[in-house]
Amino acid sequence: MLSLVTYLRERPGAHVGDVARAFGITEDELISDLDVLPLCGTSFRGGDLLDIDTDGDRIWWHNPDLVAEPLRIAADEATALLVAARAVSTLPGLREGDRQALLRATAK
Repeated sequence: MLSLVTYLRERPGAHVGDVARAFGITEDELISDLDVLPLCGTSFRGGDLLDIDTDGDRIWWHNPDLVAEPLRIAADEATALLVAARAVSTLPGLREGDRQALLRATAK
């Protein structure tokens, strides 16, 4: 589904048949997937849901700006996140599996 969202964002007014072929599915399967996308969004409020529909043989996404580009953080923000994660990893009572996950994440 995420690949479909990206694909549609880059191709306004894409033809149903072209999109179905690109994903190796039938047009009926694509339409079924498109029926689910309007239930997705950035929050549970109605105004934040994806507004995607079909008009004949074309697919239209009316609010593609709702899905932003990946978040880019500044160096000082990244440093603050690393320091916080390392501090949390030293807290007493933290499960060992969680501690190891934090340490692996901060080592990357």
